Amino acid sequence: MCKIKCLFLLMLVVLCSSCKESTEDEKTMQQMVERLFPKYASQFSFEQSEKIAKDWYEVEAKGGTVQIRGNNANSMAVGLNYYLNHYCLTSVSWYVNDTVEMPEVLPMLPTKITSTARCENRFFLNYCTFGYTMPWWTWKDWERLIDWMALNGINMPLAITGQESVWYRVWTKLGLTDEEIRNYFTGPAHLPWHRMSNLDYWQGPLPKEWLDTQEALQKQIVARERQFNMRPILPAFAGHVPSELKRIYPEAKISRMSSWGGFEDKYRSHFLD
Repeated sequence: MCKIKCLFLLMLVVLCSSCKESTEDEKTMQQMVERLFPKYASQFSFEQSEKIAKDWYEVEAKGGTVQIRGNNANSMAVGLNYYLNHYCLTSVSWYVNDTVEMPEVLPMLPTKITSTARCENRFFLNYCTFGYTMPWWTWKDWERLIDWMALNGINMPLAITGQESVWYRVWTKLGLTDEEIRNYFTGPAHLPWHRMSNLDYWQGPLPKEWLDTQEALQKQIVARERQFNMRPILPAFAGHVPSELKRIYPEAKISRMSSWGGFEDKYRSHFLD
């Protein structure tokens, strides 16, 4: 009886060791393929493996499954993109309405592919993109762009959506009125140039609803970027302030900036020394 119990326990140990629970990075990758090409999602497997000095990935075919390993989700995403580009002859667009065209049968790799990253920090985006391209984006649009960033190995994306919500709280605590603050901000499409201290007030006041929805959107953005092992680059304070701050702090050294882009003088920005 004792031998039977020992054998049973040994079988349980073997079964448990073969049913390893997926890591968060592996789950993140499985969710990505389910978003991009759900019909084929079951034919991909992901394994987070040892960490070395550089990001790395491996891609190989086993038993009709494309197996991708890497040190984190970002690396595995790059491995997936290599397979899509070189074997499926397809690409993933950053536009959510563009479908991912996959072959009827997934091609199997003849040999294992291994690669390591050439640089540690891979930055993406600039301020103007948030005005030219993204001002009216919803989470659905951002979700696809973040997938695209991961597939292309981005790990330091600029993340400035919704920062006006933070400044609204700061200026409120310092004593400015709701109207003064929201009028200081520009309209949504010109916020990048407001953030870069080029102009204020243009097409203001910025609606309070905009501040709230953009804050919620930013929280979704940075959470997903961090799931893909990215370090979002958040804005800091450079000295750009509302001119109305002089009303509360009359002794503060606040300078008026030069005119920009042909806008009238009343839209010029102000800077704290």
